Amino acid sequence: MTRYKVCGGWAAERLGRLKPNGALYRRSGLSMLIELETLRLGVEGKSLIWRTLLAVAAGEPRLDESQLHHLLDRARDQIDTLETLRLQAAAAVFSPRRAA
Repeated sequence: MTRYKVCGGWAAERLGRLKPNGALYRRSGLSMLIELETLRLGVEGKSLIWRTLLAVAAGEPRLDESQLHHLLDRARDQIDTLETLRLQAAAAVFSPRRAA
């Protein structure tokens, strides 16, 4: 069963590369940009969880506000890093030099 999952995963990954740009055996230029945007969305969602928990932490003794603040700060740092990387990837993908 595991072998079928591995083979299925490999096949799905290859089929996922079938795009109009013809990049079957290599990553397309947009792959990194899309992956960074997806990661950023995940971290944004995580930061919303920490903000929600902070909003109720005062009335909930099981929640450690200082830990939640730390987690929120970490998420913000991750968002900043991902945004920098995303902008660099976008500049590389959409650069006029690349299109030529």
